[in-house]
Amino acid sequence: MDIAAYISSGIIESYVLGLASEEEVSILNCIRKNNVEVEQAIAEAEKALEGLADIQAMAMPAALKQDIWNRLEAENQIVKDDQPDSLPTEEAISDDAVVQPPMLNDEEEPKRIVPARSYGWAIAASLLFLLSAGVNLFFYQQQQDSKATLAKTTAALDSQQATLAVLQDKWSLVQNPAIKTIPLKGVENKPDLHALVFWDQASKAVYLSLEQMPAVPKGKQYQLWAMVDGKPVSAGVFPLNAKEEMASKMLDVAKAQAFAITLEDEGGKDVPTLTELCVMGSI
Repeated sequence: MDIAAYISSGIIESYVLGLASEEEVSILNCIRKNNVEVEQAIAEAEKALEGLADIQAMAMPAALKQDIWNRLEAENQIVKDDQPDSLPTEEAISDDAVVQPPMLNDEEEPKRIVPARSYGWAIAASLLFLLSAGVNLFFYQQQQDSKATLAKTTAALDSQQATLAVLQDKWSLVQNPAIKTIPLKGVENKPDLHALVFWDQASKAVYLSLEQMPAVPKGKQYQLWAMVDGKPVSAGVFPLNAKEEMASKMLDVAKAQAFAITLEDEGGKDVPTLTELCVMGSI
């Protein structure tokens, strides 16, 4: 079992708040007996709950306290008014007398006496409800923040790993003694452009990396050309779905004196468009 994932799943917070099912509690009790990390996580969650309870605690407003006190006094007065001042003696009650309950009109209802301590329980229950809601909201927000942070960290890690894989791939090409690295520099009107051609002298395989080239417009595609005996020969188009910094496999070239890249219509052409020449480099 992945203990770190189990701890971060939220089961410990549910257990501390009393929201976990019997099965979850049973499993947690079995794990905590043999795992110090889980036991420590439970202790930390309980401590956080106690801290939150201290933060949420607040003194009762004076106005509310006075209002409750006035209501209690009123209820106590009602109870006193309903009780007789003195009880009748045995002599005052004849053998034939029958004590009848007081008659009530249809519109009258008996006064309900509410014990004073019930107000205290109602207030305590309300405060407990507010505290529970605050605790649940606190842990829910923490969980959401943790998920967002984890997603952001995972995305950054995936990006770094992808970049590292590209660099490792290029490094393996550069380190191969059979491969010649040919830099392609921007032409006169595009001096900032730059690309790399990796040409395997043994297998004649060609790899292209667009180091610093602008994104192609819709319907366009970069095409690599090998200059063979003064004539351009197509070495294929750079894949549209490939990252620019990746070394993509192109068509094999048996011999060449130079390489160049033009921007052509999607799918490439048989003859290069010289007005769309971007970079070139001689061997």
